[in-house]
Amino acid sequence: MEKEGSESERRERHEARMSQLLSELLETERRYVQDLEQVCDDYLTLTGEHPKCSSLDRRNLKKIKRRRSLIKSLPDTADRNFSADMFDSMASGMDVVGPSSIEIRQMLGNIEDIKDYHKRVMLPKMEEAVKDVKLMRALFQSEHPKLSRKYGRYCINNTRSSIIINQNIKFFSLYQFNKGLKLRVDGMLIKPIQRLTRYHMFLSSLTKTCKELGFVEASKHYSAALESVLSSASHTNTMMWIGKMENCPVDLSGQGQLLKHGKLLTRSFAGSVKKGRKWRTSSQKPFSCHLFLFQQTVVLCRTSENCEEQNNPHLYYAGHISVNQVRVRDTVGEDQNTFEVHKLENVKVSVMEEPNTSESKSDTKSGVIMRLECQSEEDKDDWVRAINNEVKQLRSMAKTLSRQFIMII
Repeated sequence: MEKEGSESERRERHEARMSQLLSELLETERRYVQDLEQVCDDYLTLTGEHPKCSSLDRRNLKKIKRRRSLIKSLPDTADRNFSADMFDSMASGMDVVGPSSIEIRQMLGNIEDIKDYHKRVMLPKMEEAVKDVKLMRALFQSEHPKLSRKYGRYCINNTRSSIIINQNIKFFSLYQFNKGLKLRVDGMLIKPIQRLTRYHMFLSSLTKTCKELGFVEASKHYSAALESVLSSASHTNTMMWIGKMENCPVDLSGQGQLLKHGKLLTRSFAGSVKKGRKWRTSSQKPFSCHLFLFQQTVVLCRTSENCEEQNNPHLYYAGHISVNQVRVRDTVGEDQNTFEVHKLENVKVSVMEEPNTSESKSDTKSGVIMRLECQSEEDKDDWVRAINNEVKQLRSMAKTLSRQFIMII
């Protein structure tokens, strides 16, 4: 009898845990939507004109000085939203000019789109899904492409966003103080990056709890939902890594979905670009690079070892070409593992040069922009196929738009 009683109590605890997890999942989704609405309301208003924070009135100066003294008394290890220097700037009564409206939009990225998506799609569907495990699985599986695309675009912009915040940290701290906001903008903009991790945590716990209760079918459904979230999270982590690329002149968040990426080998150009491209001879040692194929652009990077993240080397921009300017040559002499990316005639393009050259140049002749060596012929064929498919898709779209334009005229 005692054994049956303890088993019953254990089951009740697990069932209560499941109910609690589902309630928390839904509640955190609602709070998340509220947070997104708040950050949009607080900061999208700054995109109208070049913002600045006016000097503080005397009633606030005493409050500032008291908080400045408190900040100075805190140990160095304490977590601070403000520094003592920022309060000195506030107390001086001087106006602080903020970032431009363009920089504000770059800082916010596509957060407004994410807000609308969760408010209109994810939250209403989740309110139904917490009642039916099959709906929960269907929700994350069906929304997986959109979650990957929207959060991938947001994450690739994260480095640029952080730079803008750091360059204008006094303005945003003063803006937060004047508006009475609980968190500074960087504390708000980290929430979308954390959201997929929260889904992961909830779905992992639900899968485990169902297994412990013996709900095999429900456990499989939650596990399938979890796989979709993990796939989206893996993609966004990759986009975050790409966003750290150094010296990149391209707005990577505006190049469409990442279709393919991988390690390759290449060699530098030799000689003048205007006189025609000449490649290093085969005796020259090729160096490691990473190629990224987006819907609109092909980007080539040099790489170097990253001690902190061994699977994610440091990326240094080397060159790019728009997909609609690309022509691929899939055989280079007797080398079956190498392919070339050519550009169409009379089109400007950023060309990979010697390490010390970073200027964007133009060439009036069709020539080789990239010569890339793959690990195998199969790998090369995959790259050629992927690039050509995207080229065909873009040109087909251009023809369709051209026909529609002619019909309108």
